[in-house]
Amino acid sequence: MIPQRIKLKGFLCYKEEQTIDFDGNATLWMLSGLNGSGKSSIFDAVTYALFDHHRGGGRFAVELINKDSDTLLVEFDFLLDGKLHRAKRTL
Repeated sequence: MIPQRIKLKGFLCYKEEQTIDFDGNATLWMLSGLNGSGKSSIFDAVTYALFDHHRGGGRFAVELINKDSDTLLVEFDFLLDGKLHRAKRTL
């Protein structure tokens, strides 16, 4: 699986819509930032999009909604066997 893009809105610390594009020509990506800036939330979003689970398990997904939002959206685009796929979750 090769990540292509992730879009978040109302997910944990990502209140406003945020899109992260993974450059398809790069062989390595790095997430950097201060503590609490949302690096782990990106990995949580990928896990949630793919498996409908988060750090707390498969229950209480409502806790993933940003405290100032009513809903959440996660879209994760990835290549698998040369085909583009999208995993999307809303709550």
